[in-house]
Amino acid sequence: MKEFGFKKETATGRYLDPFNGFQEKQVDFELRYDEITGVACHVLPYRLRLAQKPDVDAYLEKSPESLCSFCPGLFEKLTPKYTPDINPTGKFQCGEAYHFPNAFPYDQNNGVAIFSARHLVYLNELTPAFMHDGFRVCGDYFHRLAEMNLRYKYCSINWNYMPPAGGGMIHPHLQTIAGRKPSSFMQRLLTSAQNYSVATGNNLWQSLIQWEKETKERFIASTGIISWLASFAPKGMAGEIDFIFREKTSFFELTEANFAELLDGLARVFRYLYVSNFISFNMVLYAPLLSDRNFWVQGKIVPRFVVNPLGTSDINYFEKLHNEIICPVVPEELCRELQPYFNQSPV
Repeated sequence: MKEFGFKKETATGRYLDPFNGFQEKQVDFELRYDEITGVACHVLPYRLRLAQKPDVDAYLEKSPESLCSFCPGLFEKLTPKYTPDINPTGKFQCGEAYHFPNAFPYDQNNGVAIFSARHLVYLNELTPAFMHDGFRVCGDYFHRLAEMNLRYKYCSINWNYMPPAGGGMIHPHLQTIAGRKPSSFMQRLLTSAQNYSVATGNNLWQSLIQWEKETKERFIASTGIISWLASFAPKGMAGEIDFIFREKTSFFELTEANFAELLDGLARVFRYLYVSNFISFNMVLYAPLLSDRNFWVQGKIVPRFVVNPLGTSDINYFEKLHNEIICPVVPEELCRELQPYFNQSPV
């Protein structure tokens, strides 16, 4: 673990337990730090379980199709269009999927992609077939930017699925970002990969995958070219699933078969989340647009939820103001629970 900067220590909390006659009780927990990502995490000894699946239909009542700008009734009237130099028709289309500018952009080149006209798609319905055109149309947009020779170096495909994950629209959609500078977190990954290469002469991701595979603690599965891992120090309270495309150093190196493999793996993770009573997640795919031999295209999935009965957010002061994560899900247990989903027949 020292080679990758995985640090772990155990600490103990003490209190007088009101459920056991106020006898002294000791609670052990782990302090973890991942030097690759810079994430500090407190792994707690109890496993958080949602008592019951939240009512998705309650969100539908507040956000019906009749008020949704992504649905057919309002789509053409309320969604922005690209300028003719980017796309003469105003939007990129692939099957039922469309890609268009974000009306409330986070960045200079922030686009939105809807998968189809369907307004409410449940987590277990996010199949490879359903997701295919949405991811493909994001790729069409990135290819167009490359044709325009704007010298953008980095891109990402992002997904806030449902309100607990920050989704402002129930209608399933992705967001894309492209630019000359990476996000701060992607820059951290790039820097870690560069430093590791200088120090060892090896590729960080190749070494990490091989080590995780040998230790058998957090290596979920290999589905071909993609390795699926449970993160040592997750960025979310419910853990984190990482996926890494081996030896793919830019977005444009990904083939149709690579995307098919990704979507099949995502569907397996989403099926696990559905069975585990989650209804929401964040996802990201990080990729250079110009080949970087030290960086392999990769991404993360972070399950999200609200804490009942008040519907409290799973993000609190520790994460927002101290840059440390509280995680009641042990990453090694998450790995073991996900492995059977990758041994099942194709989704």
